[in-house]
Amino acid sequence: MLAPADITGTRPPVRIEALAPAAAVGDARQESFNRLTQIAIGRQLQAEILSRFGDGTFLVRIDGTAARMNLPAGAQVGDMLDLTLLATTPRPVFLLGQQPGAATATLSAAGRLIDSLLQDAQQQGAPTSLVGKTPLVASAAAGPSQVAAALKNALTSSGLFYESHVAQWAGGGRTLADLMQEPQARAGKLLPATDVPKMDATRAGLARLIGNAREPADAARALADPPRDASAPNGKTGPADADQLMQPAAMSSEAARMINLQLDALEQRRVLWQGELWPGRPLEWEVAEEPPKSDADIAEPAWQSVVRFELPTLGAVTAAIRLANGHLQVQVHAATEAAAAALRTYGGMLAGALDATGSPLDLLTVKQDGAR
Repeated sequence: MLAPADITGTRPPVRIEALAPAAAVGDARQESFNRLTQIAIGRQLQAEILSRFGDGTFLVRIDGTAARMNLPAGAQVGDMLDLTLLATTPRPVFLLGQQPGAATATLSAAGRLIDSLLQDAQQQGAPTSLVGKTPLVASAAAGPSQVAAALKNALTSSGLFYESHVAQWAGGGRTLADLMQEPQARAGKLLPATDVPKMDATRAGLARLIGNAREPADAARALADPPRDASAPNGKTGPADADQLMQPAAMSSEAARMINLQLDALEQRRVLWQGELWPGRPLEWEVAEEPPKSDADIAEPAWQSVVRFELPTLGAVTAAIRLANGHLQVQVHAATEAAAAALRTYGGMLAGALDATGSPLDLLTVKQDGAR
């Protein structure tokens, strides 16, 4: 995943209140106060600091009206302020958009990229699920172990966890062959250098180095020593190039889609996969972390895995598996009572198979959809 956004700047905007309206030139005190209270809520205004009083408050001109205000340290006579009116009763209250003398807050390249991708995703209705391009298994004859392995591979090789897998590989915990199954690594290895836009040159170069590395130590050196670029100063890519790679224009549509999925998974604590179990047999699989209810839940998170599919004889089936603190519970819903009864007859086999793997089944319920 991308790293969290970096923000530079000083304190965030602060609220300021008009302490008491001061007489504006040519206006009575009450008339001045009334003019402030008639400004529309949410309206943005520019104000000028006219003078400073002995008690540290300031006289500020707002929309042709003067008011006495408290302002943050650093305010100076003559400064221009950006204000937004928050309330008018019992007296006007404004939000100060930028403190006088404060540095302007800016987002890093990664922060700008994330912001742009999130906005584009919201506007375009980007998908929030992984989509399997090929069936998990070749036919209905596949055994349970084949289906389980295919489901596991569908998530681990999806690219959703690519960055953490690169770190594991660099530390010797994952093989290069495993890493190269993921879309990001395949794109970097297979894309010819002549077809890579200049903005993608550094990223593609790193991917090619990763693809050609024989040992994790080679990858670590490749990532520490960026690829050479004859057009760059001294022939070496620097921080400016890295910032360029973080621009939305440098991001392919597939990469942008994957980053959106990664951000959504982090925010929702959920991964959704949609595809085919075998040709012509749709399947939907959701894995989610349950929100913690106590400090103990934070130490031992609870997970729920839900699969939804339709079988030729049983019809639509939904199976939910909950794992918490080593305790396993399974709940199955079938479309008909006949299908539910058929599934119940195999409950003992399921419990025995789970016991054999070291995951004893605490609870199994099989119901018809809609039944209590």
